[in-house]
Amino acid sequence: MTVHEGQDFDNARVELDGAAFRNCRFSGCEMVYSGGHPPEISGCHFDDCTWSFGGSAALTLGFLSAMHGGGFAPLIENTFELARQGHFLTVPETPAESPRRDDDAKVDHPLMFRIPRILRVPRKPPTDS
Repeated sequence: MTVHEGQDFDNARVELDGAAFRNCRFSGCEMVYSGGHPPEISGCHFDDCTWSFGGSAALTLGFLSAMHGGGFAPLIENTFELARQGHFLTVPETPAESPRRDDDAKVDHPLMFRIPRILRVPRKPPTDS
């Protein structure tokens, strides 16, 4: 895992998969998650950044959108409600990725992070209809 501690990122494309960002500042960046190992994000600040999905993450979102529009709206709505409740924040560990554990304690999924402080979120201009 690549660890970034206290770094400033300006107008950069930042690949999130498999990385840790601690106490970093992002300004005008494109934050990209492609469906790999979830990033660790802690104590970071974001100013005018965009968030996008590529690879497997984009395919998953496309699949969920297609299911929603194809008659499975209740299933997808329920899935997102479970996500809002935090049901997907713990995942089983795979033996190759984790040290041996002797207890049955749940392990926090690395996607769990403190809510970053958003300094400024760009607004989309109204579209002419």
